[in-house]
Amino acid sequence: MTAHPSGLVTEAFEAQRDRLRALAYRVLGSHADAEDVVQEAWMRLVRQDEATIGNLAGWLTTVVGRISLDLLRSRQAHPETAYGHEFADLVVTPADDPAPDEQVALADSVGLALLVVLDSLT
Repeated sequence: MTAHPSGLVTEAFEAQRDRLRALAYRVLGSHADAEDVVQEAWMRLVRQDEATIGNLAGWLTTVVGRISLDLLRSRQAHPETAYGHEFADLVVTPADDPAPDEQVALADSVGLALLVVLDSLT
């Protein structure tokens, strides 16, 4: 039977959601995976007896960190092949524009820089 967290626990979780998502993103490098990790942490919180949690923020940080690391280890053990990877050499790009992988790297670095800036704001 699934327990239902109190309204206070739900509000506390929602207050931590952005921080938890940023933590998972730093480990995984993927917004979609980070959101999945935060959802999994919520599901674990719902199943947990709230009376056993002394520090909710610490508990959530630990759970998100462990789930993220498990997912990262799983990726390394079972690497995925991207769809269309065998056709990558056939794609023609203009010489003036950055290559798609360079654009992705730039977008990721800008996103990470924005997270650092947002974390430093009060």
